[in-house]
Amino acid sequence: MTKIKTAFFFALLYGFAFAASAMADDPLLPQETSIEKAIDHYIGANWKDKNIKPGQTADDFTWLRRITLDLVGRIPTPLEARSFAQDKDPAKKTKTIDLLMKSSGHIRHQAREFEYLLMNGTRGQLVAYLGKALGENRPWDKIFRELLVADESNANAKGASEFLKVRVNDLDRLTNDVSVAFFGVNVSCAQCHDHPVVHDWKQDHFFGMKSFFSRTYEVGTFLAEREYGVVRFLPNKGKEKQADYMFLTGKKVAPPGLTEPSKDEQKKEKEKVEKWKKEKTPPPKAKVSTRAMLVDLALSPKEQGFLSRAIINQLWSRFYGQGLVMPLDQMHSENPASHPELLAWLDRDFVAHHFDLSRLVRGMVSSETYALSSKYTEGGSSPLAKDFAVARLRPLTPMQLAIALRQAGQIISLKDLEKKTEEVDRGARGLAEQFQYPNENFQIGVTEALFLSNSSRFQNECLPEGNDKLVTAMVKEKSLVEKADMAIFSVYARPGTPEEKSAIADYLKNHGKNELAAYRQVVWSLMASPEFRFNH
Repeated sequence: MTKIKTAFFFALLYGFAFAASAMADDPLLPQETSIEKAIDHYIGANWKDKNIKPGQTADDFTWLRRITLDLVGRIPTPLEARSFAQDKDPAKKTKTIDLLMKSSGHIRHQAREFEYLLMNGTRGQLVAYLGKALGENRPWDKIFRELLVADESNANAKGASEFLKVRVNDLDRLTNDVSVAFFGVNVSCAQCHDHPVVHDWKQDHFFGMKSFFSRTYEVGTFLAEREYGVVRFLPNKGKEKQADYMFLTGKKVAPPGLTEPSKDEQKKEKEKVEKWKKEKTPPPKAKVSTRAMLVDLALSPKEQGFLSRAIINQLWSRFYGQGLVMPLDQMHSENPASHPELLAWLDRDFVAHHFDLSRLVRGMVSSETYALSSKYTEGGSSPLAKDFAVARLRPLTPMQLAIALRQAGQIISLKDLEKKTEEVDRGARGLAEQFQYPNENFQIGVTEALFLSNSSRFQNECLPEGNDKLVTAMVKEKSLVEKADMAIFSVYARPGTPEEKSAIADYLKNHGKNELAAYRQVVWSLMASPEFRFNH
């Protein structure tokens, strides 16, 4: 192999960012460095190099709302917010993170977030499997294996096969979806021709990846895998060729059965399939699973950087509003990370700690960088998103918004917190269907605006009356200012400013003839505001 080929392979193999950091004068931070300290070190070094002054640290109420939405998918209750703000313990943020991550709401929320990552654009559901897997803190490499091997006889991985089942009838889509979800690589362009701009991705890569799934098919409600099979394709130039079983790095394997089935073999297989369908029995396992070979290959020491870096980038984007590599599905040598040394350090740490997702999440949300305010008050224009010097506004997901709307209209005690928030969560699933999942160019749509403005369902579910409901509780407050503060605290999880309380009190004073209707209007106006719609 020539020096040029070796350098190219090295850059590709280690996720195209590590090569630069490996050749730098300063080595990566020591392995014993905590995740949060490593994040702050590398992000801070970038600020220093670019002469960027970061924003201020977010206040207690903002940080608590942000972390609660990120870890358990809901807003804090007023009692939680007051308790946190009054706590003088220097370690209160760490304690809060620990408490939230131990709650049942954390697993529910994380399962939904991972399901969206893995099943977006399909009708399949993985939340039951993911809830169990994440609840047991299964490492990401094991989840990856269970989803792709899809052993339906493994009771511990029940439901994991849904990832393949909803895609098995379209192997081209399956190939690209696996590459995007697990490896941060969109290879769809290489299906028809070598990528015109990204020289990493050629037709050989797409069809090499497709080969691993070419033997997979569905038998009734079961997945099956043939003992033979090849993929042929027509390259840009030249004659039709047979694809190698090849990973994204170019590494190849040669499973048995690299032949086309004869007509007799096809006939016998068809008879077996019909028999299995008729008897509703699962087909026997293949002696050699090419999907399992792909998993083994992707997890080999020299190839696993694709799997680890892709999920690191996804989680970073979820918590910081932008990936270290953007777009998220374009992790290749010609699209370097904004902070290559940080990505390399996180990669090394994640693999060294056996793909521990909980540890990675905890570290990411414990950094000082994560705790920055979304308001930039340092003068001049706000820093670029890729510098992470100010927190990004992030639209709430449909479930986050639905849960927040239902929860804000209720009065929940600390004693009943777990029970009540579970009830709110269950009741929010239908409501969430009214909202669109946010993308990079998110704008509130007409459907959502009309729903919040005119829907009787919104009125009934989010602004109800009752002893434990916000609208009713406001009646019991003595002064108009106290009523205003109660509404603001319940919806925004922070105290109202004097100006806000005064404005609401004036409104209530002028619309007091129909007291409950006035209270509803106040709470509705807060719920329909940009402050409520975004995680900031």
